[in-house]
Amino acid sequence: MRYPMSVDRQVKGMAQLVLAMVLAGSSVVVGKSLTGTLPAFFIGFSTLLVAFLVLLPLAASRWQEISALTLRQWGSLFMQALCGIFLFRVLTLYGLQHTGAVQAGVIMGTTPAVLTVFAAIFLRERPTPFGMVGVGCAVGGMMVLNLSSGGAGGNQGNLLGSLLVFGAVVAEALFTIFRKKVADQVSAVSNTAGLVCISLLLLAPFAAWEYQTHPIRINLPAFLAIIYYGVFATVIAYLLWTHGVGKVSGEAAGVTTAAMPASSLLLAALILGEPVAKEHLLGCGMVMAGIALSALFNKPDRKDFETLSLEGKGTG
Repeated sequence: MRYPMSVDRQVKGMAQLVLAMVLAGSSVVVGKSLTGTLPAFFIGFSTLLVAFLVLLPLAASRWQEISALTLRQWGSLFMQALCGIFLFRVLTLYGLQHTGAVQAGVIMGTTPAVLTVFAAIFLRERPTPFGMVGVGCAVGGMMVLNLSSGGAGGNQGNLLGSLLVFGAVVAEALFTIFRKKVADQVSAVSNTAGLVCISLLLLAPFAAWEYQTHPIRINLPAFLAIIYYGVFATVIAYLLWTHGVGKVSGEAAGVTTAAMPASSLLLAALILGEPVAKEHLLGCGMVMAGIALSALFNKPDRKDFETLSLEGKGTG
């Protein structure tokens, strides 16, 4: 009976990861309104400050667990913050200044494949046949989405920009690897609280510099967008991701990252009224097929039963 339980937990974990990526995808739509009025580092700091305030009551309830974290576990949290928030945002920001949106999107589409490779190297996970098919569907779907979204000038770019964007892909993959290494030791709440606090400290000097050098005017729409970004696209998204990623293999987690650009595309069409072509629907369908294959046919994660003890103590 344990194997079906593990499969059921993996499906639930995949659902949590997909929902986290959908919320992350919504941040792209929200971010469009913010980047037109506010500088990038200030946006990142202000949204994380909202996330920190929301997390305070949850973190207080887990203070005993947080205070008991070891130096190694704090090191993992630091690396998650450095890779998953700071480096990812900085490399993406500067990469887009040197390369076209289409190239950046295509490079981001390699995230499932990069995470699968990293899981094999750092976590000793063996890729499964259905898992590799799922990765292929997800990567292919993202390529279709991005190549069909190119506008004028979309193919312009250079090697520096491509390398910076690929660096962001590597940083995002490393974030997941570092989380999986402590997924059976640090709860999602404690992990997210530590991640947000460290990220705030990393972004603070850059946000302060922008505050001194750029005019900062926050109107009501921008204020509401910052609140949404901090609560839903940061706190809830990271809680779902850090909770779900311990239940699935790195290969399966990588496939779910393809849900972010697919959701951002659909939300942009629904909310911003941007046109949707047949190629977009095909790409989204391929992404969903890849996620389904990985959820239903991927082997259960080897740490799956270890996380049961952590959640059974109420720390999940």
